[in-house]
Amino acid sequence: MHSSRASRVNFLCCFVLSAHLVGCGDDVSLAPEKSAIAWEDCGGGFECANFDVPYDYDAGGGPSFSLPLVRRLAKNQEARIGSLLVNPGGPGGSGVGWARAAWLAMPPAIVDRFDLVGFDPRGQAGSTPSIDCIDDLEPFVGLDLTPADAADLKVIEDETAAFVEACNTRSGELLQFVGTDNIVRDMDLLREALGDDKLTYLGFSYGTFLGTMYANAYPDRVRALVLDAALDPTLDGVGFIEGQARGFEAELEAFLADCAADTTCAFHSGGDPGAAYNAIQASIEASPMPDAGTGRFLGPGEFAYAVSAPLYRPGQWWKLAEALALATTGDGSGLLEIADGYVDRNGNGTYGDSLEVYYGVLSIDMPFPDETAVYEALTKKLEVETPRLGAYFPFTALASARWPVSNWREPEPITAEGAPPILVVGSTADPATPYAWGVSLAKQLSSGVMLTRNGRGHVSFLRGNTCIDAAVTNYLVDLVEPQDGTVCN
Repeated sequence: MHSSRASRVNFLCCFVLSAHLVGCGDDVSLAPEKSAIAWEDCGGGFECANFDVPYDYDAGGGPSFSLPLVRRLAKNQEARIGSLLVNPGGPGGSGVGWARAAWLAMPPAIVDRFDLVGFDPRGQAGSTPSIDCIDDLEPFVGLDLTPADAADLKVIEDETAAFVEACNTRSGELLQFVGTDNIVRDMDLLREALGDDKLTYLGFSYGTFLGTMYANAYPDRVRALVLDAALDPTLDGVGFIEGQARGFEAELEAFLADCAADTTCAFHSGGDPGAAYNAIQASIEASPMPDAGTGRFLGPGEFAYAVSAPLYRPGQWWKLAEALALATTGDGSGLLEIADGYVDRNGNGTYGDSLEVYYGVLSIDMPFPDETAVYEALTKKLEVETPRLGAYFPFTALASARWPVSNWREPEPITAEGAPPILVVGSTADPATPYAWGVSLAKQLSSGVMLTRNGRGHVSFLRGNTCIDAAVTNYLVDLVEPQDGTVCN
């Protein structure tokens, strides 16, 4: 499961934070007017540009990707440190959109001292070209991913094969070039074009993998990296999927317990929302639930997406509670609306490309076993251990297993030897990137520093925790990292 475009951007909260400002010495980089990028005003105090990078760094000439950029100049140009490059995750998140949305929520010390720069990675979001596979994703996203028999399994295999073939037909010439190995080379070209001697970077979720791989490739070109909600580079595809399955199941259980204890919860269900949830799930598994308003139907696939999406952040639990309460009346419209947002379905029935981009990048960033039996066995295991939600996860990886392009790397520890301190931030109850992944990464990195938020939800910076926000700000601005192992409550 991945974080939808909407949920990636809309996690911002408002707060007031003051931070001590100090001189930056050798960290001052070239002034923005010396940049090699042709910036133009694009409204709201932002500048926009396009940045061309080659498809294939190992071949001379040839086609290129045009990457959209956005920049908001530092308020205090005299004390400007340089650029802060950001990536919101995904894969598929728009750094351009995130930077525009996040600027007002950023701590004053950051917007005073840094040019905030967002970019859309190659093949993603507003990149030209970008990955595009199929117009109608409904058969694929509607799959029942817990097959009861051979016939159910054949439907999964056939629809997955159709999806993968469509990606290869429409975007086959791109697929081998959209991996993180090439994106970090783009980031280094962008760093140089921005006039920064070293990279200052803020990455969330999948964006932490970009930062990790950049540090490993260019440890001497790192100034400061914040890796919030980190991926563990030692994971293979099965470990990745199982970790998320268990993480989302645990978060669902927390949601149900919270709703059981709160009589104002829309899904309180007389104090037993777990039983009510089980009844809804069994009903949808037996027969799709109608959407009273549109005539569409909510099947097991959409149900899994709908339940997963609000679990990224506790502030969205109310939305899940209301949708589930409506489903107890036999109306699946609330859950279907959430699922549509998660898979980037538009009101007219068309789909955006975010799910396709997710598969395009993830499928070559880590290896997934080819054998269908692996996913069958894991599904059966999780049907026992994580029956409410986690069991739906294994077969979401089958498309990656069937991907037409081989992965570019094998799982292994990343040390980034020679890099300065790198800040890894993790939440103790993060469903999408479990806390153990961040702890593992921080230990692997030769200069890793672990900062923990004791709490629920995906990512930690800009979530209203002043301890986290202050620590990240002090590190980015002053290069003062918190003590390794610091916990913020």
